[in-house]
Amino acid sequence: MIKKSIRQSAVILASVGIVAGLFVAVSSSLVAARTARDPRKAPLHVFLADTGRTVELPIGHQLVVTLPLRIFKDNTWYVSENTGGGALKLIAGPDEKRAKNWKEGDPSLQIFYFQRETPGTTNLVLQQKYWSKPMILKVVD
Repeated sequence: MIKKSIRQSAVILASVGIVAGLFVAVSSSLVAARTARDPRKAPLHVFLADTGRTVELPIGHQLVVTLPLRIFKDNTWYVSENTGGGALKLIAGPDEKRAKNWKEGDPSLQIFYFQRETPGTTNLVLQQKYWSKPMILKVVD
């Protein structure tokens, strides 16, 4: 039979361990949430409705461009111009995002991910083959 004082010590030690584990988990999730809410760290999201705008993007930050994808299979978006003093590097994409119950012929989205590499002004133009309205952005730092 285990003595009462040893059992109490074991329960106290286990309780302290559980509380310490919860404290570490909660504090790390708060740090992650704070970083996600920090506008200096968050990527800048733009859409087709933002065409013609001048947007500010600091060096090292990401620009996420989300565009509607029409029902034609060969009518994807492409980068037709990425010129100027401030380089924007295409780091991922274009990715296609579809609805959960998507069927052939339904619209979807195409997403491009850029990262700002150097200071200056960049003219970014994305176009589609059958869509007359291009996505035009002026990106400044």
